Amino acid sequence: MKQPAKLEYKIETGHVDFQRNITPIVLADMIAATAGKNADDQGLGLLDLQAKNCSWVISRFAMEMDSIPTVGDKLTVETWVREVGSVFTTRNFRLTNESENGDSGVIGYANITWAVLDLDTRRSMPMDKVPEIGGFIIEQDIPIELASRIPDIEGEVASGFEVKYSDIDLNQHTNFLKYIEATCNVLSLDFYAKRTLKRVEINFLRELNFGDKGSVYYEEVEKNVFLFKLETDDGVTVSRSRMVFENR
Repeated sequence: MKQPAKLEYKIETGHVDFQRNITPIVLADMIAATAGKNADDQGLGLLDLQAKNCSWVISRFAMEMDSIPTVGDKLTVETWVREVGSVFTTRNFRLTNESENGDSGVIGYANITWAVLDLDTRRSMPMDKVPEIGGFIIEQDIPIELASRIPDIEGEVASGFEVKYSDIDLNQHTNFLKYIEATCNVLSLDFYAKRTLKRVEINFLRELNFGDKGSVYYEEVEKNVFLFKLETDDGVTVSRSRMVFENR
């Protein structure tokens, strides 16, 4: 019987924010790294696909947390391929945390939708480019709402961005963590000190490339629910995001 893959992470001081909580950026990085390691083991990693002149790209990301790991905790991230469609495949994730005092349990879940990118045309390709992936499906669902379409907003400009060297990944476009970082940086330290992040969700709509410039927009659509979008100076929306908080 197929079992989810898992990786363990020790939460160090470099992983946390001013409140000693792991940042959403680091947590998303650990989730994606676990998926990458599992794909490598399956012979379907980034370099495996790039040898065929294609690559994995994230289309949608959702993460929901009941509690946030802190310094000294041991976080276990499990992942498995859940579905394979004609153009997209989805992975589920289960996050289990063990604190230094011995308390342990499931603290959250995540879901990522991936596509295969043709590195010449920069367009998505049919999933039959990687037919082997169907053999790794594990029919385990997770108890959160999966990543879905996020509505557009007018919003107000919170900040600007410019894509530079350190933003570019192996696919020669902006790493998905930079989108999360731009979104998280909209809100103040005082805001974070009074609230806990419960859910973050992103729709990746277009690639951001070296030299691209634009603005980050945001709008509080209901209490503690914020929508964001990244838009280039040319008026192209490259991502939409949702963050949900609860008061401490």
